[in-house]
Amino acid sequence: DSCTVNNGGCDANAICSYDATTNAVKCSCKDGYTNTGSAVNVVCKDSCTVNNGDCDSNTACSHDTKTNAVICTCKTGYTNTGSAVNVVCKDSCTINNGGCSSNLTCAHDDTTSAVICTCKDGYTNTGTAANVVCKDSCTVNNGDCGASATCSHNTQTNAVKCTCKAGYTNTGTAANVVCKDSCTASNSGCDPKAPCKHNATTNAVKCTCKAGYGNTGSASNVICKDSCTVNNGGCSSNANCSHNALTNAVICTCKAGYTKTGTAANVVCKDSCTLNNGGCDPNANCSHNAKTNAVKCTCKAGYGNTGSASNVICKGTLSVS
Repeated sequence: DSCTVNNGGCDANAICSYDATTNAVKCSCKDGYTNTGSAVNVVCKDSCTVNNGDCDSNTACSHDTKTNAVICTCKTGYTNTGSAVNVVCKDSCTINNGGCSSNLTCAHDDTTSAVICTCKDGYTNTGTAANVVCKDSCTVNNGDCGASATCSHNTQTNAVKCTCKAGYTNTGTAANVVCKDSCTASNSGCDPKAPCKHNATTNAVKCTCKAGYGNTGSASNVICKDSCTVNNGGCSSNANCSHNALTNAVICTCKAGYTKTGTAANVVCKDSCTLNNGGCDPNANCSHNAKTNAVKCTCKAGYGNTGSASNVICKGTLSVS
């Protein structure tokens, strides 16, 4: 029997049999082997080394431990969408998001190609690497925005967006927001004559002109000018506007020839001659110096000044003689 002598001349990985018609020796590759020769010169090679055993390109070719038949097994990161006998391997991330939840992005490990579930932008993993649980990042440590910032999401990418709260200014960058009290950052843009403060309710920046200065701008754009240069500091037209040496607050002082009839807080200047005759002697007429407007006391007809220019005392001329 030819098949019993040197396997009938067949390859060691071939089975020797006989043609049913001619009884000639017939060499057939065993399971797990592929003929890389010809019908008359059969050369059997491990099928996995020949076109990957006809397995899908994303499949690993191996052999059944009992029969040695080819087994096609999807590589790590791929899933079989075909059948056991017709293995078709697709990227696992394209099938049910690779088993990742809806808040996760499916990706692959750079080294092993295994599926990795990663939280999408705007979400933070509060679980473990093996059991990823994604929570809205803004609910986890304020999205790492810091206590003085509000955490929100980019409307297009959903990435975390840190925005400084009212009264705070970003001294970092768009990507690394650092919120500082706006009043410590260049006086928050307030006029140099306006100390920066905060609204008690909203904490928004509030620019308020110092004592002795008035806002000539608007509520949102405060411009501080010396109050005395703006509407005479609120003083009447018969008063001079000046500043308190200690507090710089406006002081209204009646001009020469006028007397204060109001209060320190509400100075009202009246013509001195209309008040107690300007302090002149009852027998004197009160008038004003043409240059200085100071009170001028002039004795009436029939009276003579027995005092001085600054202290006029009027006596009847008969008594003087």
